Amino acid sequence: MPRKARENIIAPGTLYHIVARGNNERRIFRDIRDYRKLLIIIKKTKEKFPFFLYTFNFIPNHYHMEIETQDVPISKIMHNINFLYASYFHYRYKTSGHLFQDRFYSSLIDKESYFWEVARYIDLNSVRAGLAEKPENYRWSSYPIYYQKEYKGELIKLIDRDRFLEYGGDDLKKSRLIYLEFVNDGFKSKKEPKFPKFPINKKMI
Repeated sequence: MPRKARENIIAPGTLYHIVARGNNERRIFRDIRDYRKLLIIIKKTKEKFPFFLYTFNFIPNHYHMEIETQDVPISKIMHNINFLYASYFHYRYKTSGHLFQDRFYSSLIDKESYFWEVARYIDLNSVRAGLAEKPENYRWSSYPIYYQKEYKGELIKLIDRDRFLEYGGDDLKKSRLIYLEFVNDGFKSKKEPKFPKFPINKKMI
């Protein structure tokens, strides 16, 4: 039976929490080159199908992103990213079959109330997974981009840093400090955040 088409919501400004997991919880990243490759693919996809990327976190067997769409539906964006990465992975490791568990999971997020809440959840994911003691120490996430006062690294064109910080006010320097404190509060609380999520589809189809 063919897959049921994923609902496409293409209204500009739609915010999503994206999760893509390895099939049967298998690793989708085996070494540094793999993490770098996915970043390159996301960057190229962003150039081809413009969207805003605010946060990401790459865990060995899955990854998270917070994306705001423009004129291209999220399904098209994610199909391009996961198809290209799976093709690379199979070619490099001589594997076949489904790399990802189904396609991806996406939840609509209330931007007015939970924009930073979702971002904090994503930025702290590596810490909760035991991959780093502090979020700023994990290189495969967006948090170091916000943690640095003046970020000039290779990901400067990947993350929409200023647009993200504008959520906290017009003074971006002050807004950055507010976000860092917000993440730190979540780090110290040790509690899993609770925020409303509106799945496009309850199944990861």
